[in-house]
Amino acid sequence: MEGSGFIIVCLAFITVSSNAQTPVPSRPSGYTYQHSLNPKVVVEVFYDHLCDGSAANFPVLLQVLNAYVDKDVSGIIHIFPLPYHHNAFFMQWAGTTVRLASSAKFINYTAAVFQNQDIFLTQAVNMTELQVKNTIAQFVETNVGIPADVILEGFQDTTLYYASVYDWKYAASRTITGTPQFIVNGVVVPDAQGYNFAQWKTFLDGLLGAKVPFHHNFNN
Repeated sequence: MEGSGFIIVCLAFITVSSNAQTPVPSRPSGYTYQHSLNPKVVVEVFYDHLCDGSAANFPVLLQVLNAYVDKDVSGIIHIFPLPYHHNAFFMQWAGTTVRLASSAKFINYTAAVFQNQDIFLTQAVNMTELQVKNTIAQFVETNVGIPADVILEGFQDTTLYYASVYDWKYAASRTITGTPQFIVNGVVVPDAQGYNFAQWKTFLDGLLGAKVPFHHNFNN
C-alpha cells in the first residue's frame, strides 16, 4: 500500500504522544456548540479541516445539534489535523486565531473551509509556507469577515501556536487516530461517523429516555 510506512510511523508517533504527559489546558479543549448547563448527553467530534470525510459529516452534525437545542445535549468540536493532510495544521492554527478574535465565527470558518478544501490541498501543492499562510488569511477575511492582518499576526503568535499543538496532543491522548471520530458521554462510538439524521435521532432519544445510566442493547 502506497504510503503505508509513513502512516505506520505517524500512528506510532500518536501512540507515543498519547502515553506522554499531555499539557493540562486552562479550560476544556474544543469548541462547544449548543451548550447545555447540565447536559445528559455530550457529543464530541474530532474533525480535520482538510478531511473530506469531516466535510461530509459536518452538515449532519449541525442538523442534529440544532434539532436538540434545549434538550440536554451539548456538542463539542475538536480539530485534529492529520499529518498526511498537508496544511491542515495551518488551518487549525488559523482557526484558533478565529476563535480568539470572535468565537461565534468559528462555525462559519469551519463551514467555509470544508466547502473550499481544494484551495488548501491541490491548489496549494506548489505554494511556500508564507504563500499558504497569506492565502489562508485572505480567505478568512473574504469568507469570515476577520481581517487578514489578524490571522497573519496569529501565525506569529507562539501562544496560539502552542494552543493548537496542545489541542492535537489532547486528541492523541484520547486515542484519536483519524477523522471524523465521535465520543459520546466519554465512550468512543465508531459507527457514529456514518450516522444520518434519523440514526442520530434514534441513538440520542434512546440515551435521553433511558431511566438507568446505561442505554444498552442486552441482545449483544
